[in-house]
Amino acid sequence: MSAQTDIEEEARHWFVTLRDDDAPESAWLDFQDWLEASSAHVAAYDAIESLWVDLDVAAPRPVIAPVVNLAEARVGRTKGRTSWLAAGLGVAASVALAVGLSFWLVPDGRTYATTDAPLTVALEDGSHVYLNRHSSLGVRFERGRRSVALTQGEAAFDIVHEPSRPFVVAAGDHQVEVLGTAFNVLNYGDGFAVAVARGVVAVSPVNAPKVRLTAGQALEQHGMQTPALSSVAPDQASPWRQGVLVYRNRPLADVTDDLSRYLDKPVVLSRSAQALRFTGALRIGDEAVMLRQLQDFVPVRVDVSARGVRVTAREAG
Repeated sequence: MSAQTDIEEEARHWFVTLRDDDAPESAWLDFQDWLEASSAHVAAYDAIESLWVDLDVAAPRPVIAPVVNLAEARVGRTKGRTSWLAAGLGVAASVALAVGLSFWLVPDGRTYATTDAPLTVALEDGSHVYLNRHSSLGVRFERGRRSVALTQGEAAFDIVHEPSRPFVVAAGDHQVEVLGTAFNVLNYGDGFAVAVARGVVAVSPVNAPKVRLTAGQALEQHGMQTPALSSVAPDQASPWRQGVLVYRNRPLADVTDDLSRYLDKPVVLSRSAQALRFTGALRIGDEAVMLRQLQDFVPVRVDVSARGVRVTAREAG
């Protein structure tokens, strides 16, 4: 049997194994290691899942956003894997995100909030939470459960594995149940996003099938819109921790939404600028610095008042 035939057999094995909703966490982690071992593994698995998707056109699946890979030197190991995510093939054991769980923080829990600077929170179990600017978080640890509520803003999590005591993050209408992984969660306005740096995540977006995310993959949803899946370098799952916001051909509205969070005031995009798109990096700093960088990248005028910031397209000439 040739090496290529062996790889194809292994790919079929993984495809069948991971279609089982009860596939254990260890299987998903082993599968991730197998994919990362060779680009030939990625190609073989892509071929099988592509065939399956062609045959399974009736299955509901989210619209896939354009792939964004900020580390182009890395082998595109996640390219093509969004289709098995979008098909919603069950729930990974390591993380479960579900809709509709409300979070309540009992009186002896702890709360953390930030204004103009991020905060690192070292939890008693050895886990770490990196809370972004203008964000708030509640924490409650019990014997059989570790609970966190990201009431607003953004946080990166690096969670210690404790099978007997899951780590649960509530963010708006979503719940994240974690055994051990690293990921970033955004909960701001009607926007929700997850990006995975390590481990496996299963997400149940609002009004959409469940999807799996592994390291280097992300999901974003605004309100009741169809969730969008994309790829991102694992070390860029939380770029704000390196003091930068990175965009690749994104609607300018996404950038102004982020600026609203960072400046803690509304940044409004005029109708004249709504069609503009943005590619570039904004260094996180004070208001004047970030707004000046914005004008350097796109042809806009920024008007600042006591009520907020208005961004308008500059006239040609």
